[in-house]
Amino acid sequence: LGSRPSAGSPRLAELAPVRQVATLSKMRQTLLRTRLGLSLAASVVGAVQMAQPARSRSSSAVLPLASSMQSSQRATAVLVHGLDSSKETWSGVLADLAAAGYPAVAYDLRGHGESPLGDPDEFEPAALASDVLAAVRAAGIKRCVLVGHSMGGRVAMRAAAIEAESGGASVLRAVVVEDMDISPRTAPELSAEKRREVAAWGDGGEGAPGRRFASWGACREALLPWYDADEVRVDSWRNKRVRPHPDSSWWSDINPLARRLAWERVLASDDGASAWRELSTTRP
Repeated sequence: LGSRPSAGSPRLAELAPVRQVATLSKMRQTLLRTRLGLSLAASVVGAVQMAQPARSRSSSAVLPLASSMQSSQRATAVLVHGLDSSKETWSGVLADLAAAGYPAVAYDLRGHGESPLGDPDEFEPAALASDVLAAVRAAGIKRCVLVGHSMGGRVAMRAAAIEAESGGASVLRAVVVEDMDISPRTAPELSAEKRREVAAWGDGGEGAPGRRFASWGACREALLPWYDADEVRVDSWRNKRVRPHPDSSWWSDINPLARRLAWERVLASDDGASAWRELSTTRP
């Protein structure tokens, strides 16, 4: 059987130098590993720092950018549509203005196109005009020529009267009224039952679908009673003033309730004449 040698045996003495050398060798290996590890770590950190993108300096000031809506050289044409219409009616004009280098923008009046109707009781020329002026200022437009077509012409008249009170802060440089005068129109008669029905064309909510429909057919059937069952006219709006949405529903830019309110509150009123009287008493 083997046994462990005693401390005084020659065999242990012979092995001692060997063990000392082995111990020193392990110490050197440990030291080398430590140095190698530090060197590798430094290399990795350096590589990461080199790979990081340079930090951009934050600008001390934000500069105003020119766009298709505004320019430092020319006033922006602000286009306002008429009854039963939307900003889409100006598509050709917008393209022509852009080609000629004139900045321009078209807006949907409240209750028309893609703009909400809001409270029907607040539908009046001053509200419509204020919406347009607020949109112009929100877009950062400093100078504009306001163009109103048909019913939009009445809105433009009221906007001019509002801006005349702002003195030097006005954004308007000119107002163009097309196909509209100041004479009040007579609004078509509407029965009490029809007034209740047309209210469903509001902004939507419980029991009121608003202007979104499950299909073109559903939208078509809903529009026909308000336009003398004129199928040719209503069908001409498909994929134009009535168009599909990505969710497969159909949206109507046409709004019989907005049409009714426009007749009663804008076209049948004398606000156009009032706006011109106010302008005539305002000093430039």
